[in-house]
Amino acid sequence: MDIQVRKAIPYEEVDTATLRRALYRYASPDDKIGEMVRCGELLRVRKGFYAVAPECRQSPLSLEIMANTLYGPSYLSLEYALSWYGMIPERVTELTSVCFGRSRLFSTEVGNFSYRSIKKAAYSEGYGFTTIPDGRSFLMATREKALVDLIENRRNITIRSRKEMRARLIEDLRIDELTLLRLNAEHVAHYASLYGSVKTKLLADFLTGLNGDAQSE
Repeated sequence: MDIQVRKAIPYEEVDTATLRRALYRYASPDDKIGEMVRCGELLRVRKGFYAVAPECRQSPLSLEIMANTLYGPSYLSLEYALSWYGMIPERVTELTSVCFGRSRLFSTEVGNFSYRSIKKAAYSEGYGFTTIPDGRSFLMATREKALVDLIENRRNITIRSRKEMRARLIEDLRIDELTLLRLNAEHVAHYASLYGSVKTKLLADFLTGLNGDAQSE
């Protein structure tokens, strides 16, 4: 990649407008973008959005920033957020988000990005900014909201009792009890109320009971 062009591209995730500014010296910036894709200097993630190829990068690619930008409005949640927080032992490679639009899945050269549509009331709270070393930030669910999102949006899982909830959390997801006790049960109950479902109410009731049991010991 031309040195001057590379200097004019501020980050490793880049949209068409930024590329056009970086390529202003060319008679047809769009043609140059196409050429850069064909020769492997840019990876097309989706229409109008690109990643700088690994051999041309000046810093690591932020898949989290990319997840927020690729499709939105959205924020990272579900398995990816729980793995990020160290709440589940598995390393999750798919960038899982919730969104206020229809569910989508993007399989790209830099990774897989999935988006689960949730109701407007449930989308409205429970996430914030996480800052990366270059000073930029991405949106991700809190620990409590990520767990509520996951329990509600595993639609092939039926949970009808606190016993089944315990099995789901501790045996299936392998979240240990100490990690669950560190969650804010009141926040879980509030986020559960935004969904208003049986499953999220059972989650809130289970965590409230778990905290009560711990305090009585």
